[in-house]
Amino acid sequence: MDTVLDIRSKLSHFRILILGRANAGKTTILKKVCNSVEDPEIFNPSGEKAGRRIDPSIVQASAERGMHDIENQLIFKSNPQFIFHDSRGFESGSLEEIDQVKKFIRIRAWQYSLPEQLHAIWYCLPTDTGRPLLAADEEFFENDIAREGKPFLFILPLVAIFTKSDGLITEAFNGLRATGSSIKNARKLQANRARELLETNFLGPLRSTKYHPAGYVQLDDVFLLDMRKETSSCHELIETTANTIDDKALRLLFVSVQQNNIDLCVRSAVVE
Repeated sequence: MDTVLDIRSKLSHFRILILGRANAGKTTILKKVCNSVEDPEIFNPSGEKAGRRIDPSIVQASAERGMHDIENQLIFKSNPQFIFHDSRGFESGSLEEIDQVKKFIRIRAWQYSLPEQLHAIWYCLPTDTGRPLLAADEEFFENDIAREGKPFLFILPLVAIFTKSDGLITEAFNGLRATGSSIKNARKLQANRARELLETNFLGPLRSTKYHPAGYVQLDDVFLLDMRKETSSCHELIETTANTIDDKALRLLFVSVQQNNIDLCVRSAVVE
């Protein structure tokens, strides 16, 4: 059985593709996972640090979509054992954008070299919107990225991350008020109503897709610490991701690379 040292001798990092719309909170999540307050450094596919020629918008948590190069590697000094890839948002539903992501997944999933392979996907979905699933989201989860008959969305661990749930709370509160609830009662019931909206508008539609996520996490809402607070963390995301990784060696690598959830490290060491 491989130990952490055995695995690290073969593979020193864990590679994650993070997808989602602009302003979905992707950069905030990555910073929390890596315990960083700074933006990541950018490296090209060859591992060379990018210079001024690279558009700085790819590391900004701004409303601007930018022209993200999915091949670039985002690495935080606080935890260089994580390598992240990001793509431009899916807002426009452009087939070119979707095809770019699928091509990246297809190539990376079939890399012969373990260090070059893609190991997991995080798909961020903001819940403060009147359009829960865009046509591009449906395209991603409904259509296979198969090669030689093997569907990659079944092979790669895929976790859906729901962010910005304050919009759900507002919608729930306003809905309760519209049906005659007092302000006090609406505030009392808004959390449960928000859960119902999450199920109806997001979880239900996603679960019904052909290649639905293996795990679901809700962040930045009334049930968890606000992601924007310095004291918040991504424990649930880390644990859910670990649980979606079937390969024991790869799961052990992921658990050893992450630095937030020490309890998970201990539990994994005992189980493995």
